[in-house]
Amino acid sequence: MRIEAIIFDLGGTLLEYSGGYESWPELEAPGFEAAHEYLGNAGISLPDLDEFQKAGFDLLPRRWQMATSGEKNLTVPSLLRELMTSYDMKLPADELVEEAATRYQAAVCAGVTPMPDSFQTVRSLKKRGYKLGLVSNTMFSGAMHIADMRKYDLDSFFEAMVFSADVNKWKPDPAPFRHVLEILGVTPSLAVFVGDDPGADIVGGQQAGLYTIHYPSSQRFSSPDGFEPDATISGLKDLPSLVNRLNGSSGHDTLATP
Repeated sequence: MRIEAIIFDLGGTLLEYSGGYESWPELEAPGFEAAHEYLGNAGISLPDLDEFQKAGFDLLPRRWQMATSGEKNLTVPSLLRELMTSYDMKLPADELVEEAATRYQAAVCAGVTPMPDSFQTVRSLKKRGYKLGLVSNTMFSGAMHIADMRKYDLDSFFEAMVFSADVNKWKPDPAPFRHVLEILGVTPSLAVFVGDDPGADIVGGQQAGLYTIHYPSSQRFSSPDGFEPDATISGLKDLPSLVNRLNGSSGHDTLATP
């Protein structure tokens, strides 16, 4: 076989968004704080910040599950509207909610840092002629994440980027994987997917027919029953040589790493 495309997850794979927070959804705390401050200064009556954040932390996992199960899309503006609706209050004008959402996203993205060797790895793969794509489960706009990638000179290497909230296609459903493959013009059997989330990235990628490479960069995710990636890497620096071995092998098993 000959690999033509390498597709990446974003958060926890190429960029890290956790900042000083150990777990999700607490890493969204700067966003809730920024939105709360903006709406309060605009004259919107809200509960105090601690209560507002706690309610947001309670709501977000439920809404994330609805999005990833295909029940209802999730964006930051929709999350803030639902959060405020839970207080039985009149919603602010759309432009205020949209601006609060922009500030929410900017506050979280302010702490973004590159994962080790992300630039060098992506540049190396691009120089070797591989098509590069990205699929990210995110309630943020794609424009915000592209700006994050631009901070570290990553964006220009990618020929196709799919952000779930923009298209209402969420991993582990095969749809976002197929979407990026269609843009790249590559069949699933000629592509690999690299990600840190066993369920969304690895199980989802396998369901879409891609060769899957797990990058366990944190302890944030548990593994579903039967989880078995095609290969595992300890760091992005291992990816180019692994793909080279895949192109020189007759099957997946020769690439499995401890």
